[in-house]
Amino acid sequence: MKNKETLSFLFITCFVFSNWWCQSQTTNKENLKQIDIENYLRTAKIVSVEKDQEAGRTAPWSITLDDGEIVEQGFFKHVNAPRPTMFLPDSYKYELAAYELNKLLDLNIVPPVVEREIEGIKGSIQQYIKNFIIESDRKRRNIEPPDPKNFENTLEEIKIFENLVYDECLDTDDIFIQTEDWKVWRVDFSEAFSPSSELLPGCKIRRCSKKLYKNLQKLDNDSIKAKLKLYLNDEEIKTLLIRKKILLDKIKQLIEEKGEESVLF
Repeated sequence: MKNKETLSFLFITCFVFSNWWCQSQTTNKENLKQIDIENYLRTAKIVSVEKDQEAGRTAPWSITLDDGEIVEQGFFKHVNAPRPTMFLPDSYKYELAAYELNKLLDLNIVPPVVEREIEGIKGSIQQYIKNFIIESDRKRRNIEPPDPKNFENTLEEIKIFENLVYDECLDTDDIFIQTEDWKVWRVDFSEAFSPSSELLPGCKIRRCSKKLYKNLQKLDNDSIKAKLKLYLNDEEIKTLLIRKKILLDKIKQLIEEKGEESVLF
């Protein structure tokens, strides 16, 4: 994870959120919840801003928000050094692109994030995660998930998404697990979308959910371009579409070789 110290500090200050923020039963309810969170992040009053609490290139700010009924926290990334650049690319816009792509695929593995201006600076403000453990700590403490099969299935979906956006493969410091229900989130995409025409090295695709496979098949290139053109350049979008095709071809090949029951869950 990039800026692990900063993000660890920010996330460790997580809070108990209201029911509409934390729970969902169906896809429709999940979508409504995401919209509620996005609206809150966009419109709630900024009541405090804490800067530079930890070292780090992206140096996110810790934000307290208040909409008159609910007081909550978020974190704000404002660094915007996208490709092409002489240095390591790092942009809050990649966070927005990852979230929007996650929504297009109906994955719900990226916490809600929106673009907002704070103190005259544009950036991304993102939901905090409640009551969590990071994957690296789970492994270190040998904590077994209550439903190992479902947990492994979620990690398989995350790997496919990481290949799609070309970000680090199963970085255990970027995987957050809510302890009350074992909901899994993938965070930190500020350096994603490298313009590679190949999949991530060492990030092997083995299985995929039927839902994600179907959504990848249905998601047309024009929809991706329309949604992500605000955040990605032409080359980043072009190579993203190439990786999407490679992923679909790979899953199809696995089904032909091993059978649908062995590949799709």
